[in-house]
Amino acid sequence: MKIPVDFLTPGMRVQKPLFGRRGELLLNRGVTLSDSLITLLKKNNILTVDVEGPVPFDEYQIKDTISEKLRQAALNTLMDWIKNKHVLNLKRVYDVVKSLVEEILSDKEVSDNLTNLCSTDLYTFAHSVDVCILSVMAGKKLGFNKKKLYTLGMGSILHDVGKLDIPPEILNKPARLSPEEYEIIKKHPIYSYEKLRKREDENLNPYSLNIVLNHHERFDGSGYPRRLKKDEIYELDYLCAIADVFNAMTTDRVYRKALPVHEVYEMLEGSCDTLFPYDITKAFLSCIDPFPPGTLVMLSTEEPAMVIASSKLPFRPRVKLLRSLEDIDLTKELKITIRRQLTPEEALNFVPTFERSRFYNLINLNL
Repeated sequence: MKIPVDFLTPGMRVQKPLFGRRGELLLNRGVTLSDSLITLLKKNNILTVDVEGPVPFDEYQIKDTISEKLRQAALNTLMDWIKNKHVLNLKRVYDVVKSLVEEILSDKEVSDNLTNLCSTDLYTFAHSVDVCILSVMAGKKLGFNKKKLYTLGMGSILHDVGKLDIPPEILNKPARLSPEEYEIIKKHPIYSYEKLRKREDENLNPYSLNIVLNHHERFDGSGYPRRLKKDEIYELDYLCAIADVFNAMTTDRVYRKALPVHEVYEMLEGSCDTLFPYDITKAFLSCIDPFPPGTLVMLSTEEPAMVIASSKLPFRPRVKLLRSLEDIDLTKELKITIRRQLTPEEALNFVPTFERSRFYNLINLNL
């Protein structure tokens, strides 16, 4: 379960690896947090940490997910843009994209929390890798062949490189942007396109460049920079666009907290044929769990529970009650629904620490 770093306490155990601002491994799975380790995470601008919840990790239905090692290789490749003074080795990027496509075609799935490797310093790079993964997953659902997936992956992983030309004080401003600042931000697709178009590299074709230029265009013409609409925008552009929106909205930033996955899922579902075409939206959402395993929720019966497995009905997963430890399959118990996701403050009551029992101490909580 994901906890904001400000809510961490000594004794919590790390559930997924954490990486620092240079892509280095900070903490591995299973490490018990101490005051000094929590300070280390804050110094590295880590925003959220996945910690063990009240249900043992081995009781979850765990997907066979894309390896952290491969995602880290993709992140490091993009970070070379900074190390090499904005000269990016597009052959290396292409090789990483091919590896990601191969993983996805071998039935590896999207991790429930893609942004684990993301600190505030790494946001643009980590976001780009995650948008690539999400886009390719949706492209696979639409039956794209390898060549088309490579094209989609290249455009998606490079879609935000122009943001490196935006002043950091605007890009990472911890408050609402002024109209003038927002106009500067809106130039990044053009910056990205011009930067890459000049390369004339065999690993980057015109369709990938279109993705870079058009990932903020919208079906109804409300996007930018050219206010394209409907069929003026290619399906590859739409796939990157919807993945970009989803990942941005479900990621913690310095200026706002992430929205719960299920809320963003519902927003995107409501955007069919307004912001994104119907078929693109449905293909993308078929890759997403509104309530991923590990999510703490409040049921309509006023009982707190943890999601332990997904189902074919996205909003009706299998859950374990936190007071009685009873398993409930919501596809069968149709009178029970998920009312809401627990807040971080509420979730803390259920996070086991070294001193606290993994399962109990739950009976007298008043939520």
